[in-house]
Amino acid sequence: METVWIAGASRGLGAALAHVVSASGCRVVLTARNAPELEKLRTLLPHPENAVVAPADLTQTHDLAALVERIWLEHGGIHRAFFCAGLAQWSNPLTTTPAAEEQLLALNYRFPVQAAKLLAARMLAQGSGQLVAVGSIAAEFGQPESAAYGASKAALERHWESFYAAWAHRGLRVQLMQPGVIQTTIMASALDEFGAALGQQAKTHTGQPPEAVAQRLWAAAQTNRFKTYLISPTERLALLLHRWMPTLFYTLLRQRHGTA
Repeated sequence: METVWIAGASRGLGAALAHVVSASGCRVVLTARNAPELEKLRTLLPHPENAVVAPADLTQTHDLAALVERIWLEHGGIHRAFFCAGLAQWSNPLTTTPAAEEQLLALNYRFPVQAAKLLAARMLAQGSGQLVAVGSIAAEFGQPESAAYGASKAALERHWESFYAAWAHRGLRVQLMQPGVIQTTIMASALDEFGAALGQQAKTHTGQPPEAVAQRLWAAAQTNRFKTYLISPTERLALLLHRWMPTLFYTLLRQRHGTA
């Protein structure tokens, strides 16, 4: 039985992916900060008997080595790792504090990169393994209120591509998934300019159901393709517009955000 580690599993896309992975017959290791939420999720999975909870604060990179070693040893290795943890932002780029930017970088960039390094050393030794990072369409273009968020995801994308160049030919499957807007509660925990959660002040975003995105993500993870966009037709059109008509793209973006 394959062991699949999902980091950032307590809610949203990570929780939806846990259901898909459990249904596939894999052992699932669930990690996030909130232990009660993880345990509740475990009981709701198709095969809760093949799921375990490993709570951790993923922003504490100095604890990562011990976490990875514990999960690896307890389950005889990790065959696949999905890095779904993420923190959003909605604030003016002019007044966003370095403290808020650091929080975004810690979870969105530093955690998956450091965890991947720790796992890759073990996976390369055994000659196989899979490392899947969940990025964002926000890495593809700048947005007024999500500057640091987009930058953290762009940094993740470039680092992950470097991992692909270094390890794909040595037996590791290194993949990047770029979803668009998903119907989750991520904006409620999005940071304001001072690094505090927006909570009830968060703007409502409509998007794809996390269950549908999780199904597409798992299907893409069965391929050897490095980068997969998990986006809507409208978002795909936006990418094309950004590439070929950037002036028009940013004019429309400012109008949508009310900053025109």
